[in-house]
Amino acid sequence: MPSSNFDIKNLIEKIKNTKRVFWFLAVHIFFVILVLILFDILFGGLLFYKYIILTKNQEPSTTGKSFKFEEAIYQEIIGELASRQKNFESIIEVKYSDPFQSK
Repeated sequence: MPSSNFDIKNLIEKIKNTKRVFWFLAVHIFFVILVLILFDILFGGLLFYKYIILTKNQEPSTTGKSFKFEEAIYQEIIGELASRQKNFESIIEVKYSDPFQSK
């Protein structure tokens, strides 16, 4: 039982310490905001430099492979798409009975 009492006292001390940290931040809020704005400007500048400036200065890398159009594979895909379209159109033509219509 004494260990749980010790944990509660330890927890209360931690809460008091966090209150002191928040109180310090609240008293010096102007300087805290200035530090956060400075951090934001530095972080934004770093991102801008990395993704805008460096990418403009770098040469695009090429793999060296040339593109070859495969006519046989293209015709196979076109045939598959035509058969799917024909199947789709045959499904549309089927007339189903209306289950909500009275007989």
